[in-house]
Amino acid sequence: MYISRATKFRPKPPASSTTRKCLEESKKLAAEFCDNTSIHGVKYFVGSNRALIEKVWWIAVFLLSLYGCGRLIQTVYIKWDREPVIVTFAQKPTPVFQIPFPAVTICPETKVKASNLNFTKTYYYSRYPLLRKQLTDDQINKLLAMLQVCEFAFSDQFENQTYDDDCVYLLKEMAIPQDEIFVICSWRTSYENCTTKFRLTLTDVGFCYTFNSIAGDDLMRQDQLHDDFEYIAETSSSNWTLHEGYAAGTDIDTYPRRVLGAGIKAGVSALIKANESDLDYLCGNSFQGFKVLLHMPNEYPQLLNQHFRVPLNQEVAVSVTPRMIITSENIQSYKPHRRQCFFNDERYLKFFKDYTQSNCELECLANFTLRRCGCVKFSMPRSPNVRICGVSMEKCYDLATVELLEMEVKYRENPRLKNLDDCNCLPSCTSVQYNTEISQASFEWKRLLPVVKTFGDSLKGVQVSYLIVFFKDAQFIPVKRSELFGLTDFLANCGGLLGLFMGVSILSLVEIFYYCFIKPMVMWCKASKPEPIKQVQVKTVSGVSEPISIWRYEGKM
Repeated sequence: MYISRATKFRPKPPASSTTRKCLEESKKLAAEFCDNTSIHGVKYFVGSNRALIEKVWWIAVFLLSLYGCGRLIQTVYIKWDREPVIVTFAQKPTPVFQIPFPAVTICPETKVKASNLNFTKTYYYSRYPLLRKQLTDDQINKLLAMLQVCEFAFSDQFENQTYDDDCVYLLKEMAIPQDEIFVICSWRTSYENCTTKFRLTLTDVGFCYTFNSIAGDDLMRQDQLHDDFEYIAETSSSNWTLHEGYAAGTDIDTYPRRVLGAGIKAGVSALIKANESDLDYLCGNSFQGFKVLLHMPNEYPQLLNQHFRVPLNQEVAVSVTPRMIITSENIQSYKPHRRQCFFNDERYLKFFKDYTQSNCELECLANFTLRRCGCVKFSMPRSPNVRICGVSMEKCYDLATVELLEMEVKYRENPRLKNLDDCNCLPSCTSVQYNTEISQASFEWKRLLPVVKTFGDSLKGVQVSYLIVFFKDAQFIPVKRSELFGLTDFLANCGGLLGLFMGVSILSLVEIFYYCFIKPMVMWCKASKPEPIKQVQVKTVSGVSEPISIWRYEGKM
């Protein structure tokens, strides 16, 4: 009989025997893990000298500890996921010359010269059909434009004025000329021509004049806007960005302007006037004077809901304290909804180049108003071919403002509600707000005229106010967003809880991995390798007697 030397006898064991063998090996592996692991209490799960009640007791205690530890780790995870950022004061103060001086927007309550349009008389005539016939079409159109910037709602008798595309053109034509508003201006004790400092700006209360705003080309995306008119007449290029500030080595005389210190002599002042013959108490809700808003240079001014007033014949001194919020670099990797702010490159605005919360809210309101009313308010940014709402649509865009606010409130209270018009206007990660302290006193300017004869007859028949804006302190302490609960803190808390409840460490986790994967793989490899059980002498084909092995084959576990 001849047998090839490559021949091996590998009898395949029955399936039931293989399953039984796997179960036995698994029990041995589990017992070995329980005896050797560093996790507290597990070694009491096995042992022939322990009663069943003891094993059940330790298993129950282990499961309760595991449950309690898991719930606490869940609490730690929720805190890490929802509140990873803390807002605190910075460790050192910041000098005011590192931030821009606030942009100052001044809006006269008198919107039109009486020689151009007598608003009270024209409105009175428009209410009665017989008198209305005496008004020209030009007077009616100017009246309709004026009604959009007046305090009171006078639009009840103009129900068919859905659109008014000439509104802005007429408001600009009727606006009080700048040289009839500003007498003299000073910046850092230097008296200068007001025309070069205050530039014409379209706002939600009509045409105003703004000091220290960045240029319209730097603020707005001109390719997305219509070309019917410009919103901001400022042309000075900006050497400052919101998130990076002024570059190192930038000259003091830069743009937007900044100051070296605090006090009245380091700020801006303006002597402003109103002609008594132009005063009209109907449109301004009986108030005459000026509305003023302080805002960041890269924010579009909106004065309807936020401003302070400078009455006529009053001196108003505005002491400014900056409130700056900065964001630590170590939380830049967090998603915006976790750190609750946007960097400039994270949130795209269609009409504005710089992201600020105010600009975002204005753009969102403009988009919502367009969907709700089919047109936008005259001061809102708009694309080409978008119509301007007329007087009869005033209630519509006012309701759109209220509806949008209500939707935002409902969405924040219950984020599960679907809100298609969610503006998602989180604060900017770097922002500057200008908190003000206002002092006011009677301005007896007429008593100075006999002594100060500089102005000649230019102050006859006018009422004058004096506005001063300056920083209160030379330094301020910013507010900083920083990491409250990072990944390292989360792991440390989880490790502490696992160690307290169960004695688990990193090596304990390695043990579990070893007994779950590496050890069974080693046992499987050993069981899969055939082992010789005996050798026999056989004669090969060539007639030579050689020993061969008979192998035993262990099936897979």
